[in-house]
Amino acid sequence: ENQDRLKNTIGLKNSDFILFYAAELNENKNQNLLIESVKVLKGRGIDIKLLLAGKGPLLNKYKEKVKNLDLENNIYFLGYREDVPKISDIAVASSKREGLPVNIIEAMAAGLPIVVTNCRGHRDLIINNENGFVVEIDDVQGYVEAIEILYRSKKLREKFGEINLKKAQLYS
Repeated sequence: ENQDRLKNTIGLKNSDFILFYAAELNENKNQNLLIESVKVLKGRGIDIKLLLAGKGPLLNKYKEKVKNLDLENNIYFLGYREDVPKISDIAVASSKREGLPVNIIEAMAAGLPIVVTNCRGHRDLIINNENGFVVEIDDVQGYVEAIEILYRSKKLREKFGEINLKKAQLYS
């Protein structure tokens, strides 16, 4: 019930397939990769919703890009939020560099499959094709393929999620 209410508050349907990223909207966090990936997925007829939680200097630039690409029904800017991972199907992270990404640990603890870029921090937590996918930085095609694989395979999402639940306990 809480998940349904949260989806309704944001303006989503229960059937929506949701990607989630919590990070400051800045050059390093590289949300541009995610916006471009959603554009390609939409072009393939895959209706995915991307929730971007956070604030930052690129907020207006990203909002304008989303509008220009006609992705306003696919990408939502939520500001600062703590409750959204609970309604997500996949956690994503597109950073160019990281330390210890707490947002990824939180997504693991929520039992989500994860798609990340290949940088320190991400690859310390996510093992490619074990508990998520690791994609090269700025590789839109690779990111699209990883998301599409998870979108089409509930079994794989569940497998990665179960592994992430166990791995997250190392950081509790």
